[in-house]
Amino acid sequence: MTRKKAHIISHSHWDREWFLPLESLRFKLVTLMDEVEGLLDMEAGFNHFHMDGQMIMLEDYLAVKPAKREKMKQLVADGKLRIGPWYMLQDAFLTSGEANIRNLQYGLEMAKEFGHVEKIGYFPDTFGLYGQVPQLMSQAGFDTVVFGRGVNPTGFNNQVFDSAFASKYSEMFWESPDGSKVLGILLANWYSNGNEIPVEKEAAKVFWDKKLADVERFASTDEWLFMNGCDHQPVQTDLAEALEVAKELYPDVDFIHSHFERYQDAVKQSLEPEKLQTVYGELTSQQSDGWSTLANTASSRIYLKQANEKMERLLERLAEPISVMASDAGVPYPHEYLAFAWKLLMENQIHDSITACSLDEVHREMEVRFEKVEQVTMSLISNAARKLTEQITIAETGIPITIFHAGGVEIAKTIGIELETDEIHFSEMHFEQIPDELAKLPAQTFRLETSEGVEIPVVVEPLGIHFNYDLPERKFRDSYFARKYKLTFTVENLPAVGYETLYAHAISEVEPEVEPSSALIMENRFLKVEVAANGTYTLFDKMSGIEARGLGAYEDVGDIGNEYMFKEAGDKLRVDTLQSKPEISVLREDKLGKTIIIRHEIEIPESASAAAFAEEKRRLVWHPERKSPRSEKRIILKVATELTLNKHDKQLAVRVKIVNNADDHRFRVLFPTGVTCETHQAGSVFEVTTRPNKQAKEWTNPTSDNRKQAFVTSGNVLIATHGLPEYEVSENGDKLELTLLRAVSEIGDWGDFPAHEAECHREITAEFYVFLTDGSKAINSELPAEVNALLAPVYAMQHKPSNKAKILPENQNFAKWKAANGLVFSTFKLAKDNKRIVRFYQTATEPTILQTIHTWGKSTILEETSIGQEKNFTVRPNEIITLKGV
Repeated sequence: MTRKKAHIISHSHWDREWFLPLESLRFKLVTLMDEVEGLLDMEAGFNHFHMDGQMIMLEDYLAVKPAKREKMKQLVADGKLRIGPWYMLQDAFLTSGEANIRNLQYGLEMAKEFGHVEKIGYFPDTFGLYGQVPQLMSQAGFDTVVFGRGVNPTGFNNQVFDSAFASKYSEMFWESPDGSKVLGILLANWYSNGNEIPVEKEAAKVFWDKKLADVERFASTDEWLFMNGCDHQPVQTDLAEALEVAKELYPDVDFIHSHFERYQDAVKQSLEPEKLQTVYGELTSQQSDGWSTLANTASSRIYLKQANEKMERLLERLAEPISVMASDAGVPYPHEYLAFAWKLLMENQIHDSITACSLDEVHREMEVRFEKVEQVTMSLISNAARKLTEQITIAETGIPITIFHAGGVEIAKTIGIELETDEIHFSEMHFEQIPDELAKLPAQTFRLETSEGVEIPVVVEPLGIHFNYDLPERKFRDSYFARKYKLTFTVENLPAVGYETLYAHAISEVEPEVEPSSALIMENRFLKVEVAANGTYTLFDKMSGIEARGLGAYEDVGDIGNEYMFKEAGDKLRVDTLQSKPEISVLREDKLGKTIIIRHEIEIPESASAAAFAEEKRRLVWHPERKSPRSEKRIILKVATELTLNKHDKQLAVRVKIVNNADDHRFRVLFPTGVTCETHQAGSVFEVTTRPNKQAKEWTNPTSDNRKQAFVTSGNVLIATHGLPEYEVSENGDKLELTLLRAVSEIGDWGDFPAHEAECHREITAEFYVFLTDGSKAINSELPAEVNALLAPVYAMQHKPSNKAKILPENQNFAKWKAANGLVFSTFKLAKDNKRIVRFYQTATEPTILQTIHTWGKSTILEETSIGQEKNFTVRPNEIITLKGV
């Protein structure tokens, strides 16, 4: 008979900011680490400390005590301090695939500098896990994943339930959609099941009798895991003594102060694989009562989700690709600065930060961080674009404008740029005289042409005379005044990854303004849109013949939940706009297209019933059991909806502005999907996942809210969004609901922590696109790739005079590949060794061929090495494929 082995792992799960702001928790972190250092140095029997799988924890400590760096390296080298592999513990569903990869890359890079990486995929408190985790871990060389959520149900204060639908064992196999498989270790009794071990014998006997039985109930081997720590838990300084007491009380159990690599090796040696179940794909507590999935963190403080998505796309689709393009022109690739930008963004992607389930102080600081990330990223973009435009060969006439795009497929996009003409510098004339001198110039407009001389329709709006300045490389600021114009135009075939140069020619005649028609119809060669008197709209797709009616109604419902979870108010009072009579008019109609604006004034309750709801919060009533009604007092919620259809659009663009002055409510836009169905599809991390519309039989939550990236499709409707990750599909698939705003007043159910700013008293602008399609075919079509390109930003730059040699062509496409339907472009960047990296992920259910013009080697997500020199690659279903230049 083998002996039982109790592996005790000392740790502190470190939420960097949560119920206290960053600096308050950093103070506690420094105290913790100083004590850990002393124990590892001096205390016999205290052998290891696990740094929660995230390098930012060590980085935050060293920011205060930089002199401790060498000491920390020594502890890591000695195997005592266990670090890595992540830079930080992210939220899985609210961060992009590339952000997840950068998180692992930068975490491993930093950990290696300290001498050793704990090679285990560690997800202790991630709010559900995407299905491609096993593939990402396998590509990174990891074969074991430890996680706390997604299989067993959890409840109040993270209590883990024993139920008929819990996992049989804490060990299981977990398989990705592509077939990659890892050993999954579920923290079936949470990551605090060995916390605060008693030293006094009587208390220790009570403690271990329960804890040993709890672990044995789930363990498939005699290797048992006890996590000695919890959230921000101080290190147990008398642990060595406590373990000696345990050994005396239980002589048939080996109590080991352990670490994860030792534990996982022991488990793998003891496994009986035939006993274990295999779980497939994403783990979101699908087989639970549905009350603690934490899915509604996707809609808490929606403005943070929008900012995060914007920054990810700026980094992934502009900063990195344009920097690769500029490297062709001799500009060094900014590895360090890109890492700085990514790490700054990752500070906001930690699972209690981007989920917006923290204090107001935390999320106010996040907004400042997002602003800083944008400043850094736009500096990288503008610098690389400037260096490129200085070397592009240009025509002798016209004002050159270069458009940069990296969406992965050629696409038509409507673009706006502010153009300057007639600059007069302070060195040429006294600055007080310049505005009057410019005002004497005759009115002008512009004709826009491609480099081949093909005219592009353009709408020109004069913006008047403005001050500006240049920052020369070797001189002081060069100030000037200029005439400024906004040019809006559509480029039909932007390169998949590259740039295109256009020319604006000043002309004297000014086009007369065109009065827009009053017809509430928009039409191009792809779509027809009709707006009804209640503000809903009908779409007709001319290519497929598909029609969807009654789209775009709004519904407001009371929310007496919290930042983690939605709970509808007890009176079930819902307000919709189906019988409303909004003000509808044509906002704009020109040679590019048309915009119709719909202005709703919706009468809704101002909040939940103040007294009843306050009492439920005071008594810490768990959200499923709350019953407060909505207030009888009403206010007006103003909502302005802009519908835009331009000449080359295959989709309807929608922008919704909500001036929120109400509390405790959720605001959604509704889409009848046209057909009934059993499943729907949603974009996720490196996949398009198919989800059932009907929940498991154990599900008791009246709602079935879900999370997505990029898009969701059900029936005949596909919605692509900018930073709006929460949606719900009805049980029979005939209705899709997209959350635009959720306003709540507290963090969650584990204490009375107010979060008044989560009520979102601000203007929220939501942007999304509506496609008509056969949703069942989205996976095996070009739609995922087209949506990916549609959501990618573009960058337009007016050329400035330069003496640099003109060595680059006017137009250039760096996408030297041809991909079949289903393959989605993910990144174009340089690896650390300055070799080019291009990455795709497969959404099709059959293998496809990726053809390239140049030779590439096949690499992994870590981009360190490559195998072979090929031009044609067979991509397996759901494979993430990374190619590296040779």
